[in-house]
Amino acid sequence: MNILFGSSGLVGSFIAKQLKETEHKFLAVNRKKLSFLSDEEQQIVIDFNETNFSDMNKGFISLGFPLEWYDLIFMRSKIKKIFQEVDYDLIMDVAQRLKKSGCETLSVVSAVGANKSSLNFYLSIKGQLEEDLINLGFSKLILARPGHLLGKRPKKKDIGTRLIEFIGLLSHPFMIGKLKKYRNIKAEKIASLLIEASSDKYEDGTYVVEFDEIKKI
Repeated sequence: MNILFGSSGLVGSFIAKQLKETEHKFLAVNRKKLSFLSDEEQQIVIDFNETNFSDMNKGFISLGFPLEWYDLIFMRSKIKKIFQEVDYDLIMDVAQRLKKSGCETLSVVSAVGANKSSLNFYLSIKGQLEEDLINLGFSKLILARPGHLLGKRPKKKDIGTRLIEFIGLLSHPFMIGKLKKYRNIKAEKIASLLIEASSDKYEDGTYVVEFDEIKKI
């Protein structure tokens, strides 16, 4: 059984849709009911702390506090605490519960440039998260490190987000080699790569998904 946390978000919603389309059995844990999952689908609207993780052999975590584009560069002091509570504390809590319940494979959405030593607060938290997830010792761990995610978002894109996407489009042909991982990428693609990497096609180990590549580290 697969279990998915964050299925109302950009990447998470595509993971849910693709699992459904491929007839994978899964449980979506949400704080609100998802319209694209029928009544026959297994989904629970519940506090994460009350979720039973037993019989789950694959976990997908796509959780994150919604940030403004400028917070990725220099995060406002007033939201640092809640960002860390969601993007580190909550994810680690869910991962630890999954590990304790016997889950063997975990896929988590991180960020390109994640590095615990970074002076950028956002990237340092993502880097610390990755290191601590690795130390939990899952048989298979997949860390997605996407650049700017493309896809329909709940609220209208502001001028900053539009500018990022426009610059990304113009620079796309020149971002090759080591720069390729920084390209904008469709959330749908990240979802499909996470599902692929979690399949039996890939042996146990730790993997990173950077742009459209799955690499073992």
